[in-house]
Amino acid sequence: MDNRAGIVCWASLIDGVLIEIFSKLDFDSLISVASVCHSWRCVAHYTESWDRVHFCHHERFVDNYIKETVAVDNQERLFRESKYMIRHVGAGARSIYVCRIADDTMVQMIADRCPSIESISLRYCNRNSPSALINIIQACKLLKFIDIKFCGAVNFCSPLSTLLIEEMGQSCPSLVGINLGCLQVTEEMAIAIGKFLPKLKWFNLNAATISCEVLCIILDSCTELDHVSVRGCR
Repeated sequence: MDNRAGIVCWASLIDGVLIEIFSKLDFDSLISVASVCHSWRCVAHYTESWDRVHFCHHERFVDNYIKETVAVDNQERLFRESKYMIRHVGAGARSIYVCRIADDTMVQMIADRCPSIESISLRYCNRNSPSALINIIQACKLLKFIDIKFCGAVNFCSPLSTLLIEEMGQSCPSLVGINLGCLQVTEEMAIAIGKFLPKLKWFNLNAATISCEVLCIILDSCTELDHVSVRGCR
């Protein structure tokens, strides 16, 4: 609008109206409006403005992080956006992607601030401990998809891996997709997957170490699988 009155009108909108508008923006647009003026910046930092922001739809999450049928987004960009978003979102956040250098503090922040997330990727996160991963699984009971490929907390002995799978099944009854790529899958883990995650629909084992016998245990137990990837498995 060209006249001064129009500009003042936009700047003077009540917070509730601005929140309703801002909550419909994507990440980049929400960052931009926060630089317009002081009042917009304040509203842009309200958790209500971020609750509906998703880095991508669940379908894209499944393609990129579970099925790996398309190229993933720039990891460093995802990490920067994730860190910024975790500090602003409230309980309504649905998808969180944390890449490469997440530590226990960030993982715990997700568990504390985002209990309603349905999708999470902790790929390449080598600084978080198994206990931190268990905490987030216990806190985020609505999880449907989880990507822990190359996750440092999972690169450990079979008994602890089996414990994690058991925790996923008990704490996250809606879990239907998981990426365990590059992990060594033992018979004990396969039995745990069949027992605690029988409703799996998407399962990625790309570049994992697994025998045909162990894979058959999983396939016989998880009868609802729609997608299984064993590309590059040893």
